[in-house]
Amino acid sequence: MARRHDIDWLRVILFGFLIWFHYAVFSLGQLEGEDSSMELFNLFLFIIIGVMHQWRLAALFVISGMGTAFAFRRRTWDVYIKERFSRLGIPLLFGTYILFFGIFNPLDTAGKLLEIFPGSEKMPYGHLWFIYNLLIYSVILTPLFSHVRNNPDGKIVQATRSLLNIRYGMGLLLLPPLILALNGILFKPWGFGEVGMWWEFPRYLIYFLFGYLMIAAKEDYFPAIDKIRIPVTIITPILAIVWFISGEIFETPEIYEGGWVDKGYDAFSLELTIAALIQSFHSWLWCLFIFSWASKLLNKPSKWLAYLNEAVYPTYIVHMHLTFLPIALFALIGLGYYPSMVIGTTIVFVGVMICFEIARRAVLFRPLFGIKGGNEEVNKLFPYNRTEDITIRILYSLFFNAITIGMIFILLVWLIGAGVIAELGGAK
Repeated sequence: MARRHDIDWLRVILFGFLIWFHYAVFSLGQLEGEDSSMELFNLFLFIIIGVMHQWRLAALFVISGMGTAFAFRRRTWDVYIKERFSRLGIPLLFGTYILFFGIFNPLDTAGKLLEIFPGSEKMPYGHLWFIYNLLIYSVILTPLFSHVRNNPDGKIVQATRSLLNIRYGMGLLLLPPLILALNGILFKPWGFGEVGMWWEFPRYLIYFLFGYLMIAAKEDYFPAIDKIRIPVTIITPILAIVWFISGEIFETPEIYEGGWVDKGYDAFSLELTIAALIQSFHSWLWCLFIFSWASKLLNKPSKWLAYLNEAVYPTYIVHMHLTFLPIALFALIGLGYYPSMVIGTTIVFVGVMICFEIARRAVLFRPLFGIKGGNEEVNKLFPYNRTEDITIRILYSLFFNAITIGMIFILLVWLIGAGVIAELGGAK
């Protein structure tokens, strides 16, 4: 099976949504004291953010699993592991020790890197937890990937195909969310799910595995999701309403987030089982919804796709450093939430693309930002491709590597400045 354009497009689109999502969520404090006439609009915003949070990361882990299935067909397990540590591990260490200042306390940072669930307040890698989890999942599941690669018609692949070919798509519609619900029932009572830790850790691992198995089934997956597109399109919005309303009805606090045992509530009950089923079906059907429509509409080549796909990791790595300063600045000057969101998100999008354009031309820094390739790829880019003179290309390389160092310094200053302005706003 050739690589699917729709999967790459979804990867680009969902990481784009992630940038908007983070700006929208972290600036919600600006809604306080705004005109009450906007209450209905605000409710609509909360519904979008709440519903989107239930499936956006799940879908990204599914996509990562799908990408792994494509990659593993052409690689042995040891080559795959080396590439994972190169593509994920190097940016993770760079982000942890440089972008998040871990270098100033290296031993403590190393200890937190090795800690299983340090908690969101102690994570040394910040928003790069996605890369952190993805690296762990890749290593943990490599024996399974290797087994499937060596046995393309073995029991695991045959079972996946059988699931996909159950009449009316019932296997794809029912079994994955039931497995996800079981994870929630067993693990959610004991810890609050935060940024891929506690019960969310096995949850996203399951999504990653699902993505891999879907592609491992080769020609069976895409016809299967095409068949269920219409019923999923009808059911998913209904489930979104049920999910949103049910959160206000259930008696157990934070029933969709977890950790209620610490508050004195029973670990298991009928209410909690129902909530786990609603949440898992809601998240999984959203994934099927977007994958089925992407299969129909987005499986088309584009001159922009390769470029945007390459931009995903570097823009993801730097986007949070660019997010907080406009939030703090606009809050300080009293700009309203919605104008702030539009202007601020635009600033962040432009900023991350500028960072990408700089970093991709700096051969020494490409690995740190998760960009593949070395001198051969750099020499294809402007202005390198305008000359064959080695001396001039070396000068270009020195220039762009120096500019990238300056860019990293600016990102750090940008992040510190956000904190300073936020403090000024609080004092005011």
